[in-house]
Amino acid sequence: MTTTLFDRVIQWNLDRDGDMYGDERERFRWYEGMSAAASMQWLAVPWAAVVLVWTLGRSSVIPLAVVLVALMIPMLLCTAYVRRRQVETLPRFWSAKRVFWGLIGGIPYAVFMVGALHAYDPQGSTWKGAALGTVLGGAISLGIQVATSRRRRRLEALAVDED
Repeated sequence: MTTTLFDRVIQWNLDRDGDMYGDERERFRWYEGMSAAASMQWLAVPWAAVVLVWTLGRSSVIPLAVVLVALMIPMLLCTAYVRRRQVETLPRFWSAKRVFWGLIGGIPYAVFMVGALHAYDPQGSTWKGAALGTVLGGAISLGIQVATSRRRRRLEALAVDED
């Protein structure tokens, strides 16, 4: 695999030489802590943006949108990094826990967008249509994800049966 600028940034950030986080055991504990902190921020920041956009209105939309985009970029880079390392990012099974946390993590972005539309035109119907579209789109998206996971499990089972 060719080393890219992205790979170099990741390697520098992981601190494999122990300069910032110590030996391998200590570094692993730091990574666990950072993962927990990031997971909590990935939930708290979008929900805070939702509350603020609905309470503060139009003046809060642009700054909060910038914050949400700044939060999303590392999330997307994280996904790209693990996919590049051949880690499967689509779950094999959708447990109730995975669905719950997926909804809790995804809903605030949709509610923020509806709130932003409401802030710019509270009397209009655009934000109402966006709310309905969000619910329908979310349900369809969840259905596609579940169907894809089931198809993948079926294909894996067929591959095992053939061996």
